Amino acid sequence: MRNLAELLAAARPVNATAAGTTAINGTHVDMQGFDGVVFVCLMGTLTATQVTALKAQGGALANDSDMADLVGAATPAAADADSNKLLILDVYRPQQRYVRPVVTRGTANAVIDGVLAFRYQGEKVPIAIDATLVSQQKLVASP
Repeated sequence: MRNLAELLAAARPVNATAAGTTAINGTHVDMQGFDGVVFVCLMGTLTATQVTALKAQGGALANDSDMADLVGAATPAAADADSNKLLILDVYRPQQRYVRPVVTRGTANAVIDGVLAFRYQGEKVPIAIDATLVSQQKLVASP
C-alpha cells in the first residue's frame, strides 16, 4: 500500500482572496490521465447574508475560452456561521479534459483563503511531484 501523497497530484488553483462578492475563477487542472479531482475551498470570514458556494467548470481548450458549468457539480451555499470551514467538491470522471473550480460569492462579503485541488486515480503511480506547484514534500512510514 502506498502513502496517499504518492496517489495524488496537488495544486492550488485559487490563492487567498480578500473579502468580496464577485466570483473567483480558478486555474484549471488537466485531467488527462486522472479519473477525478477533489476541490477544497478554504473559507475565511463570512459576513451575514453571504451566499458562497463552490462549483466546477470544464472545457476542452487549454485557454479556458470554452469553460462551462458541469451539470450538478456545485456545493450548497455555506451558512453564515460557516466562517473558517471548508467546501469540498469531488468531480469524478469529468467529460472535459480541463476542469477548474469557481467560488461563487454574493450578497455580502466572503473571504477565501484559497482552493486546493487533488487529482486522483492516475494512470501512473507514484505520481511525480510538480516542482512548479509543490515546494517540499516528505513521505514517512512507521516513524
